[in-house]
Amino acid sequence: MSMRRPRIKGPRIPKIKKPSTLKRKRIVKKLPTISKKSIQPKLSSKKSIPKKKVTRKIIVGTCYSKKDCKGVLSKKVTKTQCRDIGGKSWKKIDGSCEIL
Repeated sequence: MSMRRPRIKGPRIPKIKKPSTLKRKRIVKKLPTISKKSIQPKLSSKKSIPKKKVTRKIIVGTCYSKKDCKGVLSKKVTKTQCRDIGGKSWKKIDGSCEIL
């Protein structure tokens, strides 16, 4: 007769119960697809500064037909436009009279 070797039972490992899917918080994020075109080394990390447009203020005034700023020819005109019209004097807005 052969004798059986006695078995020693190992420690009992409890089963882990997962929480229900309703109570579990999920973070759902869409992972971006990676393509060879999108994986390119960046050449410069400097922020580009947009160039400002240079704008000149056009000084306008009133054109007069006589010297000493008398006899209005036209308003809101530049000095050169006044000279072309045939004005004798020109005055800036809030300025002094200038003889052309």
